[in-house]
Amino acid sequence: MREWLALASLLGLIAGIALESVLRIPLPGLLFLLLLSAGFFFAWFFGRRDSYLFPALFLLLLSLGGIRTQLVPVAPPPVFASLIGDRVTLSGTVVADPDLREITKRITIEVREGHERMRVIAVSDRFTEVAYGDHVTVSGMLSAPESFRTDGEREFNYPMFLAKDGVFALIERAHVEVTERGGALLPLRVLYATKHVFAHALEAALPEPHASLAEGLLVSGKQGLGRELLDAFAIVGLLPIVVLSGYNVMVVAQALMDGLSFLPRRSSIAIAGVAIILFVLAAGTGASALRAGLMALIALYGRATGRTYSALRALLAVFVLLVLWNPLSLLYDPGFQLSFLATLGLILLTAPLVVRLAWVREGIVRETLATTLAAQLFVLPLLLYETGNLSLFAIPANLLVLPVVPFAMLFAAVAGVAALIIPPLATILALPAYALLSYVVMVAEVGAQLPFAAIALPAFPVLLLAPCYALIGWFVMH
Repeated sequence: MREWLALASLLGLIAGIALESVLRIPLPGLLFLLLLSAGFFFAWFFGRRDSYLFPALFLLLLSLGGIRTQLVPVAPPPVFASLIGDRVTLSGTVVADPDLREITKRITIEVREGHERMRVIAVSDRFTEVAYGDHVTVSGMLSAPESFRTDGEREFNYPMFLAKDGVFALIERAHVEVTERGGALLPLRVLYATKHVFAHALEAALPEPHASLAEGLLVSGKQGLGRELLDAFAIVGLLPIVVLSGYNVMVVAQALMDGLSFLPRRSSIAIAGVAIILFVLAAGTGASALRAGLMALIALYGRATGRTYSALRALLAVFVLLVLWNPLSLLYDPGFQLSFLATLGLILLTAPLVVRLAWVREGIVRETLATTLAAQLFVLPLLLYETGNLSLFAIPANLLVLPVVPFAMLFAAVAGVAALIIPPLATILALPAYALLSYVVMVAEVGAQLPFAAIALPAFPVLLLAPCYALIGWFVMH
């Protein structure tokens, strides 16, 4: 009974956020649903029929999800909207770690005008010296983001993708001037500076593209990989390992918990918890890393209190927390969607697949195959809907690469630390990392060149996702 009530509540919250995100239901309509929910609650209370609880909870969470979504701005404040299309000079503060690309640097700046504020992405020269917390003036043409068609002929709603982060305008070819450096003791500024120092150490210890791949695994960076290699990773379904993802966070979390097991339990849990928080913050709090970090913290809490850890309950709790914090991520953040689906697949499908793969004699191979299939199967329908790229080599590539990723991360970390402490020996100590990273690159490049490595599927209606996931659900239940 409790499980079904929880499911009704979860579906109501999802429906409310999704409908409000797409249709923008008027507030009176949401209040009417709230009153309707109250009516079902009264009917349940006086009639003592449990069947009334399901619509009551569904409608309650639907209306609350819609109201929460209405509180999220989806357009720039009027004072800034009037400036779209004009050349402007704005003053503001850098509120995120600048995103370094191959030839540009994308700087997220929060600008204020009276009581109004808005975030703008300034696209500047990659050598612009600016950091989190700096006060800057930015000049250039202020433009509104526009949707675009992807390589798979899908339309990507770029304005809403940026709106989920409070960004409503761009300044291409921006001139950015620092007027005041941020406080040296700003915690995030120190953390980002430490991350960049370590990234430079990796670049000193390893050649490209190995250094950038190591940065992607450890500190979220990929600017040195180049478009061709990035395309190769995408074709063979390995792109999530290039940018720090939930898998990488879980590797670090497990390593911390195992490595600190010699300490008193509370001390090891506290140190591991702080380290996970810092690791996720340094990575930029992407949806995948944030989800994995929160789940790891819940697991640590369960270990500290002696409570049983349920991965499914933890995932659903984190899901609810994140969509309430940022409702627009539900429909407009592909990373958020794919991360949760992959994790849900691991939780629900791994055990049934292990049973069905009993013919695979080697236990480690069977476990790896089951986890890979579970994650791939759950994300496949949504991935095909959003990109249209069917990677026929994705499962073999993941089977070949994922087992070596933890070791590649470990030896890459050793190489970076060596470059910081004993630079003359860094190149030698980086050889194991170089070998493993070369292997990962080779799998991506060779796999991408195979005949029919990827097939482009035509766009299809979103409604087709329902029977696909219904079929997956049936498979899980049986």
